[in-house]
Parts: sequence; structure tokens; C-alpha cells
Amino acid sequence: MTTENIITSISKGRTDYIFRLLAIPDWQEILKQGQVKPLQWLVYYNDTTALRAIIEQGGNLESINLDIELGNAAFFGHWKVCDFLISQGADVNYKVPGTGETPLHNALSKAGRPYYLYTVKLLVDKGAHINAKTNNGQETAAFMRDVRTKGETPLHRAAAYADEQTISFLLDNGADKTIKDANENSPLSWASEHLRPGNILRMLSYGDHRISEAHLRNTSDHGHGWGNGMDWNLLGEYLPE
Repeated sequence: MTTENIITSISKGRTDYIFRLLAIPDWQEILKQGQVKPLQWLVYYNDTTALRAIIEQGGNLESINLDIELGNAAFFGHWKVCDFLISQGADVNYKVPGTGETPLHNALSKAGRPYYLYTVKLLVDKGAHINAKTNNGQETAAFMRDVRTKGETPLHRAAAYADEQTISFLLDNGADKTIKDANENSPLSWASEHLRPGNILRMLSYGDHRISEAHLRNTSDHGHGWGNGMDWNLLGEYLPE
């Protein structure tokens, strides 16, 4: 198998082929080649075994930027790779130039990913600043859409996208639900705008904000599902003639 075929296979998910690469005499030089480096594919495909093999064979991680790859791993929800990269010197509080986003922000940029709790927990356990704010008005790649930062904390993003367990973890570990973004919106505001369930709104309420018992019955999330709130009330009672 040629070196080119090995690299191509790794880029398509066969990260176990890293061991074939290690059998090539100049493998350490090959790690530095290509627009996307082989080690970046190992991060992308969540292969800590292959990453460790590089170190164990006398190699290093100099072909990649550890801080940037930590942010990528957090975005992918790869908590084991995050753990490995931090152990190799990646800065858990690295801020993306311009946006000021941290790996913790990246881990809270997708909806419907309850398993990202492990990544969030790992980052916090390793010292992530839980109330770090982004810079306002900067185009961000964290959503892979036309989005700009708003001076938000990780909890703001969690309020919009994360599940109850993740939000609860952040609150239990010092996330401040009273902090407002550049538009004077709190995490509760973000949760409200994103049509989150009543239970999440209650978790994020503070001061004079109150969530009624009727609204707590609303389980609709991001506008999906009927829930048990106003939608049912609009139907009235079932009273056929």
C-alpha cells in the first residue's frame, strides 16, 4: 500500500492505518505534510489510541496546533481527545482570535447532543473558565452558519442548545445565570428565544422571573412537539354534540 493510499484512507476514517504509516521510515516527516495533517484526522475521528501511538513511537504533536485542535475536539464532542490534548499542553482556556470563544463555548454550540455533557464536564474539571464571555459582533464558525458572537457565556449557549443535565452541571459548578450578553440578554432570554421547555426556563429563572406551573408542563423543545401547555388549551375541551 502506498503512502498516499495510507494517508487517503486515514482521511476517510481508517485511522487504524496510522500503524501502517508508522512502519514507513520517514513517517515523522509525513506527519507534517498535507493541507490537513494526519494528526488532525485522528482528532476529527476521535482516535486517542492512534494519537498515543505517535508519542509512544517517539514522535510528537508539533504538526498540529494543540489549542486549535482542542477547540475542534470540543466542537465534535470528543472528550477523550480533549483530555489527551490537555495532557499534552493544550490550553483549556484558549480563546479564538477575534471571537474570544473558548473550547467550552465550542462544546455548547449544537442542539440535541446530550452526550456532550462528558466534554463539558472534562473541560470544567480541567479548569475552563465557566463564565468566559465571547467578544461581541464577530463572525463565528462555531455554528457553521451565518452567526455572530454576542458577548455570551457558555451558559447562554447551553440555555439555547443543551439539555437539563448539562445546564444543571454548569449551574452547580459556578455558571452565573444573571450575566447578560452584549444585548442585555440573560441565559433565560436565550432559552426563551429558542423555545426551550418549561423545566429549562425554571432552572434559569432568577430575581423577579417566574415560570408558571402551567408552563412547566410544556415539554415542546425548539418548537418541536406539542408539549402539554398552551397548544392543548387552544383546542378547548372535547365536547361533541
